[in-house]
Amino acid sequence: MVSVEQVSRRFGNLVALDKVSLQVRPGEVFGLLGPNGSGKTTLIRILSGVLLPSAGGALVAGLDVRRYPEQVKAAIGYATQEASVYRDLTVRENLEFRARLYLDARAVPYAVEETIRRFGLQDFAHQLAGALSGGWRQRLALAQAVVHGPQVVFLDEPTTGLDPVSRRIIWDLIHQEAARGAVVLVTTHYMDEAERCHRLALLFGGQVIAQGTPHELEQLALQSAQVVYSETSLPLEQIRSLPGVLDGWPSGNGVRLILEKQATPALPLQTVYPNLEDVFIILTRLHNGGTT
Repeated sequence: MVSVEQVSRRFGNLVALDKVSLQVRPGEVFGLLGPNGSGKTTLIRILSGVLLPSAGGALVAGLDVRRYPEQVKAAIGYATQEASVYRDLTVRENLEFRARLYLDARAVPYAVEETIRRFGLQDFAHQLAGALSGGWRQRLALAQAVVHGPQVVFLDEPTTGLDPVSRRIIWDLIHQEAARGAVVLVTTHYMDEAERCHRLALLFGGQVIAQGTPHELEQLALQSAQVVYSETSLPLEQIRSLPGVLDGWPSGNGVRLILEKQATPALPLQTVYPNLEDVFIILTRLHNGGTT
Protein backbone atom coordinates (compact mmCIF):
# COMPACT_ATOMS: atom_id res chain seq x y z
CA MET A 1 0.00 0.00 0.00
CA VAL A 2 1.04 3.57 -0.69
CA SER A 3 -0.69 6.16 1.47
CA VAL A 4 -0.14 9.90 1.00
CA GLU A 5 -1.70 12.33 3.48
CA GLN A 6 -1.64 16.09 2.93
CA VAL A 7 1.87 16.11 1.47
CA SER A 8 3.30 19.50 0.52
CA ARG A 9 6.73 20.41 -0.79
CA ARG A 10 8.26 23.84 -1.19
CA PHE A 11 11.44 24.90 -2.96
CA GLY A 12 11.95 28.40 -1.59
CA ASN A 13 8.88 30.36 -2.66
CA LEU A 14 7.81 27.71 -5.17
CA VAL A 15 5.06 25.35 -4.01
CA ALA A 16 5.68 22.15 -5.98
CA LEU A 17 3.08 20.10 -4.08
CA ASP A 18 0.13 21.45 -2.09
CA LYS A 19 -1.64 19.11 0.36
CA VAL A 20 -1.68 16.03 -1.89
CA SER A 21 -3.53 12.97 -0.60
CA LEU A 22 -4.04 9.61 -2.32
CA GLN A 23 -3.89 5.86 -1.73
CA VAL A 24 -2.72 3.07 -4.04
CA ARG A 25 -3.64 -0.54 -3.36
CA PRO A 26 -1.71 -3.74 -4.12
CA GLY A 27 -2.50 -5.06 -7.59
CA GLU A 28 -3.43 -1.61 -8.86
CA VAL A 29 -1.92 0.54 -11.59
CA PHE A 30 -2.43 4.10 -10.37
CA GLY A 31 -1.65 6.98 -12.72
CA LEU A 32 -0.45 10.48 -11.86
CA LEU A 33 -1.61 12.52 -14.83
CA GLY A 34 -0.56 16.10 -15.40
CA PRO A 35 1.47 18.49 -17.53
CA ASN A 36 5.18 19.05 -17.05
CA GLY A 37 5.76 21.01 -13.84
CA SER A 38 2.59 19.78 -12.13
CA GLY A 39 4.47 18.01 -9.32
CA LYS A 40 4.44 14.39 -10.52
CA THR A 41 8.18 13.76 -10.29
CA THR A 42 8.45 15.64 -6.98
CA LEU A 43 5.84 13.33 -5.46
CA ILE A 44 7.62 10.23 -6.78
CA ARG A 45 10.92 11.45 -5.31
CA ILE A 46 9.26 11.94 -1.91
CA LEU A 47 7.69 8.48 -2.01
CA SER A 48 11.05 6.99 -2.99
CA GLY A 49 12.78 8.38 0.10
CA VAL A 50 14.92 10.74 -2.00
CA LEU A 51 13.21 13.98 -0.96
CA LEU A 52 11.56 14.91 2.32
CA PRO A 53 8.12 16.53 2.30
CA SER A 54 7.82 20.04 3.70
CA ALA A 55 4.55 19.02 5.38
CA GLY A 56 2.33 15.97 5.60
CA GLY A 57 3.40 12.35 5.53
CA ALA A 58 3.40 9.16 3.48
CA LEU A 59 3.67 5.42 4.03
CA VAL A 60 5.25 3.18 1.39
CA ALA A 61 5.04 -0.59 1.99
CA GLY A 62 4.18 0.24 5.61
CA LEU A 63 7.26 2.44 6.06
CA ASP A 64 7.21 6.11 6.99
CA VAL A 65 9.15 7.97 4.28
CA ARG A 66 10.34 10.54 6.83
CA ARG A 67 11.67 8.07 9.41
CA TYR A 68 12.86 5.21 7.21
CA PRO A 69 13.96 6.58 3.82
CA GLU A 70 16.70 3.97 3.37
CA GLN A 71 14.34 1.08 4.11
CA VAL A 72 11.83 2.59 1.67
CA LYS A 73 14.49 2.58 -1.06
CA ALA A 74 15.08 -1.13 -0.42
CA ALA A 75 11.35 -1.96 -0.66
CA ILE A 76 10.64 -0.27 -4.01
CA GLY A 77 11.51 -0.51 -7.67
CA TYR A 78 12.05 2.80 -9.45
CA ALA A 79 12.48 3.62 -13.14
CA THR A 80 13.10 7.23 -14.13
CA GLN A 81 12.07 9.21 -17.23
CA GLU A 82 15.39 8.42 -18.87
CA ALA A 83 16.22 4.75 -19.25
CA SER A 84 18.56 4.44 -16.25
CA VAL A 85 20.79 1.62 -17.45
CA TYR A 86 24.55 1.23 -17.65
CA ARG A 87 25.22 1.44 -21.37
CA ASP A 88 28.66 -0.19 -21.15
CA LEU A 89 27.24 -3.30 -19.43
CA THR A 90 25.28 -6.06 -21.13
CA VAL A 91 21.60 -6.58 -20.49
CA ARG A 92 22.37 -9.50 -18.17
CA GLU A 93 25.08 -7.56 -16.32
CA ASN A 94 22.69 -4.66 -15.74
CA LEU A 95 20.14 -6.99 -14.21
CA GLU A 96 22.73 -8.84 -12.14
CA PHE A 97 24.11 -5.58 -10.78
CA ARG A 98 20.67 -4.36 -9.71
CA ALA A 99 19.64 -7.72 -8.25
CA ARG A 100 22.79 -7.95 -6.12
CA LEU A 101 21.88 -4.67 -4.44
CA TYR A 102 18.74 -6.20 -2.97
CA LEU A 103 18.88 -10.00 -3.01
CA ASP A 104 20.92 -12.70 -1.35
CA ALA A 105 23.65 -13.83 -3.75
CA ARG A 106 22.08 -17.29 -4.05
CA ALA A 107 18.80 -15.77 -5.28
CA VAL A 108 20.37 -13.57 -7.97
CA PRO A 109 20.80 -16.11 -10.83
CA TYR A 110 17.17 -17.27 -10.71
CA ALA A 111 15.82 -13.71 -10.40
CA VAL A 112 17.85 -12.55 -13.39
CA GLU A 113 16.93 -15.53 -15.59
CA GLU A 114 13.25 -15.22 -14.72
CA THR A 115 13.27 -11.49 -15.46
CA ILE A 116 15.03 -12.00 -18.80
CA ARG A 117 12.40 -14.57 -19.73
CA ARG A 118 9.43 -12.54 -18.52
CA PHE A 119 10.54 -9.38 -20.33
CA GLY A 120 11.47 -11.18 -23.54
CA LEU A 121 15.14 -10.17 -23.34
CA GLN A 122 16.64 -13.57 -24.22
CA ASP A 123 17.98 -12.48 -27.61
CA PHE A 124 19.64 -9.41 -26.09
CA ALA A 125 21.06 -10.87 -22.86
CA HIS A 126 24.69 -10.52 -24.00
CA GLN A 127 24.26 -7.27 -25.90
CA LEU A 128 25.51 -3.95 -24.51
CA ALA A 129 22.65 -1.84 -23.19
CA GLY A 130 23.98 1.15 -25.11
CA ALA A 131 23.41 -0.70 -28.39
CA LEU A 132 19.70 -1.30 -27.72
CA SER A 133 16.96 0.71 -29.41
CA GLY A 134 15.02 3.14 -27.25
CA GLY A 135 12.12 0.74 -26.77
CA TRP A 136 14.31 -2.19 -25.72
CA ARG A 137 16.41 0.03 -23.46
CA GLN A 138 13.23 1.24 -21.73
CA ARG A 139 12.12 -2.37 -21.37
CA LEU A 140 15.46 -3.15 -19.70
CA ALA A 141 15.01 -0.16 -17.38
CA LEU A 142 11.63 -1.52 -16.28
CA ALA A 143 13.13 -5.01 -15.87
CA GLN A 144 15.87 -3.54 -13.66
CA ALA A 145 13.27 -1.82 -11.50
CA VAL A 146 11.48 -5.09 -10.72
CA VAL A 147 14.19 -7.78 -10.89
CA HIS A 148 14.21 -8.03 -7.08
CA GLY A 149 10.42 -8.42 -6.83
CA PRO A 150 9.63 -5.16 -5.01
CA GLN A 151 6.33 -4.62 -3.23
CA VAL A 152 5.99 -1.13 -4.73
CA VAL A 153 6.99 0.06 -8.21
CA PHE A 154 7.38 3.72 -9.18
CA LEU A 155 7.62 4.51 -12.88
CA ASP A 156 8.27 8.12 -13.84
CA GLU A 157 7.05 8.68 -17.41
CA PRO A 158 8.30 5.25 -18.53
CA THR A 159 7.30 5.61 -22.20
CA THR A 160 8.60 9.10 -23.01
CA GLY A 161 9.90 9.19 -26.58
CA LEU A 162 8.73 5.70 -27.53
CA ASP A 163 6.68 4.76 -30.58
CA PRO A 164 3.07 3.52 -30.11
CA VAL A 165 3.97 -0.17 -30.44
CA SER A 166 6.76 0.08 -27.85
CA ARG A 167 4.49 2.06 -25.53
CA ARG A 168 1.84 -0.65 -25.68
CA ILE A 169 4.41 -3.36 -24.88
CA ILE A 170 5.69 -1.39 -21.88
CA TRP A 171 2.13 -1.00 -20.59
CA ASP A 172 1.52 -4.74 -20.92
CA LEU A 173 4.61 -5.29 -18.75
CA ILE A 174 3.41 -2.68 -16.25
CA HIS A 175 0.13 -4.54 -15.84
CA GLN A 176 2.02 -7.80 -15.34
CA GLU A 177 3.66 -6.23 -12.29
CA ALA A 178 0.28 -5.25 -10.88
CA ALA A 179 -1.03 -8.76 -11.60
CA ARG A 180 1.66 -10.27 -9.34
CA GLY A 181 0.31 -8.06 -6.53
CA ALA A 182 2.65 -5.07 -6.64
CA VAL A 183 1.56 -1.49 -6.05
CA VAL A 184 2.34 0.34 -9.30
CA LEU A 185 2.40 4.14 -9.44
CA VAL A 186 2.99 5.60 -12.91
CA THR A 187 3.41 9.23 -13.95
CA THR A 188 2.50 10.31 -17.45
CA HIS A 189 1.44 13.33 -19.46
CA TYR A 190 0.10 11.16 -22.29
CA MET A 191 -3.67 11.33 -21.97
CA ASP A 192 -4.28 8.16 -24.01
CA GLU A 193 -1.93 6.18 -21.75
CA ALA A 194 -3.81 7.26 -18.66
CA GLU A 195 -6.80 5.28 -19.93
CA ARG A 196 -4.79 2.13 -19.16
CA CYS A 197 -4.64 2.87 -15.42
CA HIS A 198 -7.10 1.41 -12.93
CA ARG A 199 -7.36 4.76 -11.18
CA LEU A 200 -5.95 8.24 -11.73
CA ALA A 201 -5.13 11.42 -9.89
CA LEU A 202 -5.10 14.58 -11.99
CA LEU A 203 -2.29 16.88 -10.83
CA PHE A 204 -2.34 20.54 -11.78
CA GLY A 205 -0.28 23.28 -10.16
CA GLY A 206 0.88 20.89 -7.45
CA GLN A 207 -2.66 19.95 -6.40
CA VAL A 208 -4.83 16.90 -6.95
CA ILE A 209 -7.87 18.37 -8.68
CA ALA A 210 -9.70 15.05 -9.13
CA GLN A 211 -9.14 11.33 -8.75
CA GLY A 212 -10.99 8.15 -9.63
CA THR A 213 -11.28 5.62 -12.43
CA PRO A 214 -11.07 6.98 -15.99
CA HIS A 215 -14.83 6.43 -16.32
CA GLU A 216 -15.56 8.24 -13.05
CA LEU A 217 -13.48 11.23 -14.17
CA GLU A 218 -15.28 11.31 -17.50
CA GLN A 219 -18.64 11.35 -15.73
CA LEU A 220 -17.44 14.09 -13.39
CA ALA A 221 -16.45 16.26 -16.34
CA LEU A 222 -19.81 15.67 -18.05
CA GLN A 223 -21.60 17.12 -15.03
CA SER A 224 -20.15 20.51 -15.95
CA ALA A 225 -19.66 20.51 -19.72
CA GLN A 226 -20.43 18.71 -22.96
CA VAL A 227 -18.17 17.45 -25.73
CA VAL A 228 -19.41 17.64 -29.33
CA TYR A 229 -18.24 17.36 -32.92
CA SER A 230 -19.30 19.82 -35.60
CA GLU A 231 -18.69 19.43 -39.32
CA THR A 232 -18.56 23.08 -40.33
CA SER A 233 -16.53 25.30 -42.61
CA LEU A 234 -16.53 28.27 -40.23
CA PRO A 235 -13.05 29.49 -39.19
CA LEU A 236 -11.89 28.00 -35.90
CA GLU A 237 -11.37 31.39 -34.24
CA GLN A 238 -14.94 32.38 -35.11
CA ILE A 239 -16.25 29.14 -33.64
CA ARG A 240 -14.26 29.64 -30.44
CA SER A 241 -15.83 33.08 -30.02
CA LEU A 242 -19.40 31.75 -30.09
CA PRO A 243 -21.37 31.93 -26.81
CA GLY A 244 -20.96 28.82 -24.70
CA VAL A 245 -17.88 27.50 -26.53
CA LEU A 246 -15.10 26.81 -24.03
CA ASP A 247 -12.52 25.32 -26.37
CA GLY A 248 -12.21 23.82 -29.81
CA TRP A 249 -9.66 22.32 -32.16
CA PRO A 250 -9.62 20.80 -35.67
CA SER A 251 -10.75 17.19 -36.02
CA GLY A 252 -11.15 15.53 -39.40
CA ASN A 253 -13.43 17.61 -41.61
CA GLY A 254 -14.75 19.63 -38.69
CA VAL A 255 -13.99 20.64 -35.13
CA ARG A 256 -14.18 19.02 -31.71
CA LEU A 257 -15.67 21.36 -29.13
CA ILE A 258 -16.06 21.63 -25.38
CA LEU A 259 -19.24 23.54 -24.55
CA GLU A 260 -20.86 24.85 -21.42
CA LYS A 261 -23.40 22.35 -20.09
CA GLN A 262 -26.49 24.05 -21.55
CA ALA A 263 -24.87 25.78 -24.54
CA THR A 264 -26.50 25.42 -27.97
CA PRO A 265 -24.40 27.35 -30.50
CA ALA A 266 -25.79 27.74 -34.02
CA LEU A 267 -23.77 24.86 -35.45
CA PRO A 268 -24.53 21.30 -36.58
CA LEU A 269 -23.66 19.36 -33.43
CA GLN A 270 -23.03 15.69 -32.75
CA THR A 271 -22.48 14.57 -29.17
CA VAL A 272 -19.29 12.55 -28.66
CA TYR A 273 -17.91 10.77 -25.61
CA PRO A 274 -15.11 12.66 -23.85
CA ASN A 275 -11.59 11.33 -23.83
CA LEU A 276 -9.19 12.09 -20.98
CA GLU A 277 -7.78 15.10 -22.79
CA ASP A 278 -11.29 16.60 -22.82
CA VAL A 279 -11.70 15.66 -19.16
CA PHE A 280 -8.41 17.28 -18.21
CA ILE A 281 -9.28 20.53 -20.01
CA ILE A 282 -12.71 20.67 -18.38
CA LEU A 283 -11.54 19.90 -14.84
CA THR A 284 -8.52 22.23 -14.95
CA ARG A 285 -10.77 25.02 -16.21
CA LEU A 286 -13.12 24.36 -13.31
CA HIS A 287 -10.20 24.33 -10.90
CA ASN A 288 -9.11 27.73 -12.20
CA GLY A 289 -12.60 29.16 -11.76
CA GLY A 290 -13.64 28.82 -15.39
CA THR A 291 -17.26 29.20 -16.39
CA THR A 292 -18.14 25.60 -17.02
